Amino acid sequence: MLTDSAPRRIRVRSARGFSLIELTLVVVILGVLMAVVAVNVLGQGEKAKRRATEASMNTIQAQLDSYHLEYSAYPPNLALLQQLEGFLSKNKSIKDGWKRDFLYRTPGSSGRAYDLISMGGNIDDPSDDIDIWTMDLDQ
Repeated sequence: MLTDSAPRRIRVRSARGFSLIELTLVVVILGVLMAVVAVNVLGQGEKAKRRATEASMNTIQAQLDSYHLEYSAYPPNLALLQQLEGFLSKNKSIKDGWKRDFLYRTPGSSGRAYDLISMGGNIDDPSDDIDIWTMDLDQ
């Protein structure tokens, strides 16, 4: 027989949450991870522009050599390669990865037949210029 006089034990559950230190630690870790990701992602954009510029320069170089084989001279400007049938496409602009015109001149410097240069990402910084004759050595 049960009596109501037996003491009942009431359990009080305390709500357990995160302490301020734990929350701060999580926020700091997330901040560090986001900084690492941002540095890696932002650097890829410049690398992609450089690779696109180098690919365009290789294409232009091949077309300059084809023009030279056919006409025994290099064209006075790159626009002529677009105007003539069988060279560069008329629909494509001749721009580097930063959407700037290439520097082209013939005859070139240092005894070369021509110069083909991109000013890179920063026009005022010659260290990031891309030259068709030295771009493979820069890597």
